Amino acid sequence: MDTIYNHQDGPYIQTFIFQNTGLMIRFLHIEKTSESMTSTLDNLQKILKNDYFKLFSLILTDRGTEFQKYELFEVNTETNEIRTNIFYCDPQTPSQKPHVENNHNYVRDIIPNGKSLKNLTQEDLNLMFSHINSTPRKVLNGKTPYEAFEFLYGKEILNKLNIQKIEKDMVTLQPYLLKIK
Repeated sequence: MDTIYNHQDGPYIQTFIFQNTGLMIRFLHIEKTSESMTSTLDNLQKILKNDYFKLFSLILTDRGTEFQKYELFEVNTETNEIRTNIFYCDPQTPSQKPHVENNHNYVRDIIPNGKSLKNLTQEDLNLMFSHINSTPRKVLNGKTPYEAFEFLYGKEILNKLNIQKIEKDMVTLQPYLLKIK
């Protein structure tokens, strides 16, 4: 789990990557707080139901201020049930979560550093990450993260996560995908 932003005052993109498939999902936030970031897990639990636990039983993240209140991430405050185990990288060691950091390069191809995120919508992020997840990867022997995830977990979960398959010859990883100038 990580956060992308171009300005301290936001907005913020919370990202998750599934290391076994390379699939990355994203959620738009106005605030960079633990409460805001854990609202994503609350929503994912509601959407995914029993599938939540096979996808989010363990989360690795950095020590950003938005992830400090570990108990909010680990325990569902409505049910008081443990929902995940959260682990933190050593300080100043992004190499301990290289997959998420490397995948952020795809985001930066579409939204370069310094460009405002203020006009982004969740629908824009759904489109952008559908394109990113439909990009073939060498580590997947030319398959896409979408294809690898679909094989392991099924298309129904991808639909619940609002990730669509983009045909390989239609994938765009440029700012014009979101009409960013």
